[in-house]
Amino acid sequence: MMEYIDNIPIYLQIKDILYRKIISNQYELGSQLPSVRQLAVQFSANSNTVQKSLKEMTEEDVVIPQRGKGNFVTEDTGIVEKLKTHIVTEMFDATYDKLHSLNMNDTEIMNSFNNYVKQREVNHEQGIGN
Repeated sequence: MMEYIDNIPIYLQIKDILYRKIISNQYELGSQLPSVRQLAVQFSANSNTVQKSLKEMTEEDVVIPQRGKGNFVTEDTGIVEKLKTHIVTEMFDATYDKLHSLNMNDTEIMNSFNNYVKQREVNHEQGIGN
């Protein structure tokens, strides 16, 4: 069962999940997406909601519909790279704003992030969880 965030429309959350699956190559470039009905079951959502997500993704050229065959992921790596950059920027924007609200300056934020990455690498090498 999917857990949705109340204040964000479900179709946008489904789009975000599909974007992440495309960027992470769970849905490879040029591959066929599951049917609207299959996605609706997977996301525990109404098929009209899923269709709205796919419609927007089609308008963005991320998804290419083929009449009678279904929906396919774009083969354009440039579109997927732009999508990845957009999502990463959104994540950084939110984190940056939160850290600034703690009265951290840019140097402190950079130092904290560098230390965080180094600690993650050490933990990974030692087999410690995320």
